Amino acid sequence: MPNGHVALQRRGRLTRAVVFGAGLLLAGCASSEKALGPATLAPAPQANTGTSQIVGDAIVASLSGAAVTVRWMDADAVGKYYAQRPGLVSPWPQDVWKESPPNIFLVRVSNRTHEEVQFDPATSVLVAQDGNRDRPLPYEEMYMRLAETENSGPRLVSLQATLLSRFLVIHPGAQREGLLLFPTIKPEAKHLILDLPSFFVGGRATPGRFEFQVFRKP
Repeated sequence: MPNGHVALQRRGRLTRAVVFGAGLLLAGCASSEKALGPATLAPAPQANTGTSQIVGDAIVASLSGAAVTVRWMDADAVGKYYAQRPGLVSPWPQDVWKESPPNIFLVRVSNRTHEEVQFDPATSVLVAQDGNRDRPLPYEEMYMRLAETENSGPRLVSLQATLLSRFLVIHPGAQREGLLLFPTIKPEAKHLILDLPSFFVGGRATPGRFEFQVFRKP
């Protein structure tokens, strides 16, 4: 009997040690996840290497002769973007940005052809590696979020002046640029593809595809 009692004690200690170790492992994983900082995006290798190339932190694609540049923007880049435009201010107060930072892309279209370029930004889609699809945030939704903030008038004017939301017609030799806004990057996102399905050169459909990798630093 004493031997059996000792064996039970040993098994009990072993079980507690295993459970304790597993708890530490789970706690470590949880703390690691909590320690991760906000997501950042960088250009990923492009599937369409014949028409797309990475230039610094931007992706440049030639769509039937029209040059399309897409760059992801973090809070600092957004601040600089508006600071360089006289009369405009950043639409997002710091508290609103921290609560749910929008996922922002700067899109520039340069028409180097002799034909009209047409682009409907409202049909753009951001697709994650798990198939999740996000549509651009419309001005009306952002208006609801920003209307009650301090200095909301200039903020909303600045957003309306820079947001890509309306159908664009770009004449030969002209250039247009603006921001595409998407919901906050989801925690499980690892790879994102920005699809521009409604892009036409001389009436011919020439969709664009821009791939980004998601990084999270501790």
